[in-house]
Amino acid sequence: VPSIVEQIEFKDVGVEYVLVAEKNAIFDRLNEDEYWKKQKCLLMTTAGQAARGARRLLQRLSSELKLPIYCLTDADPYGWYIYSTMKYGSMALAHESDRLGSRDMKFLGMSISDIEHYDLRNVTIKAKDVDIKRAEEMKAYDWFKAPAWQREIDKFLEKKIKAEIQS
Repeated sequence: VPSIVEQIEFKDVGVEYVLVAEKNAIFDRLNEDEYWKKQKCLLMTTAGQAARGARRLLQRLSSELKLPIYCLTDADPYGWYIYSTMKYGSMALAHESDRLGSRDMKFLGMSISDIEHYDLRNVTIKAKDVDIKRAEEMKAYDWFKAPAWQREIDKFLEKKIKAEIQS
């Protein structure tokens, strides 16, 4: 995705939704399986924190084409934070949030509850101090104040585990 996407003219995109993968590993797997073809979706990766061009493209696809956008992330605070910057914008670029945030984006990533519900303990990783610090910071962010997010962050802080979605 180029850094400036204003010049892109949408014609017929021929898809029903956009699926954004936080990391290349899950993107590569879905691409290899031709998920995009079978499900008529635009498959995209941000390879970690999404660049401005990628965030602006997602916002345009959502607002101009009314395409639903779903985000796949790991079950960890960094994945959840990446989702939040695509949805709401970043603190560093708060003045650009209207142009860079896709407010209708839906979280389709992995949660700590998923680890419990699907008995995925054998694929978990011990959280690092930086993960714990990020989770503690996130508890205070406005966009993580929803009770469901607070429960997930609390579960993460209690269990101190995380999981990668490709596992």
